[in-house]
Amino acid sequence: MKLVRWFAFAALLAGFLSVQGCKKDDTTEYSYLDGRIILSMPPFVEPGFSKTFTIDTLMNMKRDDGGTIGYCFRDSGKGVYDTLVTADGVIRHHDFTVTAPNEAVTNTVMLTAFAPASSNYNSSTFSVSYSVVLPGLDGNGSITKFDKKGSEPVTDGRDGKEYYVTDAEGLTWMRQNLAWEGAGATYLDCTALNDIFGRYYTWEEAQTACPEGWRLPSDADWAALAGAAGAEQDLPGLAGRMMGDIYFNGTKMWEYWREVKITDQLGLSAIPVGYATVSGKDYTFDGLYAYAAFWTADEADGLGVCRYLFHKQDVVFRGLMSKTEFAASVRCVRDITE
Repeated sequence: MKLVRWFAFAALLAGFLSVQGCKKDDTTEYSYLDGRIILSMPPFVEPGFSKTFTIDTLMNMKRDDGGTIGYCFRDSGKGVYDTLVTADGVIRHHDFTVTAPNEAVTNTVMLTAFAPASSNYNSSTFSVSYSVVLPGLDGNGSITKFDKKGSEPVTDGRDGKEYYVTDAEGLTWMRQNLAWEGAGATYLDCTALNDIFGRYYTWEEAQTACPEGWRLPSDADWAALAGAAGAEQDLPGLAGRMMGDIYFNGTKMWEYWREVKITDQLGLSAIPVGYATVSGKDYTFDGLYAYAAFWTADEADGLGVCRYLFHKQDVVFRGLMSKTEFAASVRCVRDITE
C-alpha cells in the first residue's frame, strides 16, 4: 500500500508539539525518552472495524531523571489529536478507540510520548497503519476493473458464497479464488481479505476443498488451456491470457512488463496474491503482486503439482511443492452442463 499522508502528519505533529511548548533553540541540549510503544492493528480491516487501546498498558516510556511523561493519540481518519495523558502525568482518558471508515483508505494510528517543554526531552512517536477493504465486484469495492464478461455467478451451497465462472476447453472454471473457510488460511489472518484474495490451502486441503459437483483441476486441465499435448511442462504464452488487469484499493495488481501482454482472453482473471509457507499453524505469506499459484489434483515424486504465474514472464510454470508446507490458491472446475 502506498501511504500518502506522511507530510500532512508531520505538519500537524509539528504544530502539536509547538503548542506543547517543545520548540527547540540552537543552544539547548535535548535528551531522549527511553522505551518503545507497540501499537497493533490488523493491516487490512472491514468498514466499521473497531479496536480500543488502553493507555494504561502503553505508558512504558521513561525519563532518566524520573520525571513525568504525557501521551497524545491521533487516528489520521479523524484528523485531530487527543491528549490522553498531560505532560505532568495526569490521565485524562484511559482508552481510545479506532473505528475504520466506510471507504477504501489507508489510515495511520499514532501515539506520541512527550515531556514538559521545560524538561528538554525530545518527543517520541510510534505508529501503525491499516487499510480498509470493501467487498464486492461492482466497481465500488476494493477490487476494481474486474470484467464480469456477462456471466452469472454460481453459489457454493456450503456457505452461500458466489463465484463468477467462465467456460474454457470443455470445462467451467471459477474466475475467483476459492474462499471456503472449512480449511486453509486467509492472508495475514485478515478476515477482511478472505472473499477478495481467497484462501490459501495446502495440497492435501485442496483435494477436498471444492464444492459438491466441482473438482480440483488436473495438471492436464491446465495444459489444455494452452493447447499443450502434454501436462508435464511449462506453458509459454498462457499467463497473459489468464491475468486480469485488476486493481486492489487503487493499486494495479499485475505490474506492467513489456514481455507480458495482459488480455485475460480466457476469462480466468488471475490475480497475484502470492503463496504461503506453512509451519504447524503458522503461515508466512510471500509473493503478493508478483505471483499467482494454484494447486492441481496431481502429485509427482511425493510432492503436489502446482501451476504458477510470475509477473515478469508470459509463462504458466509447473512446480512441485510440499503437500503440507506450501499453501496456494484454488480454482475449481466442473464439466460444462448444457
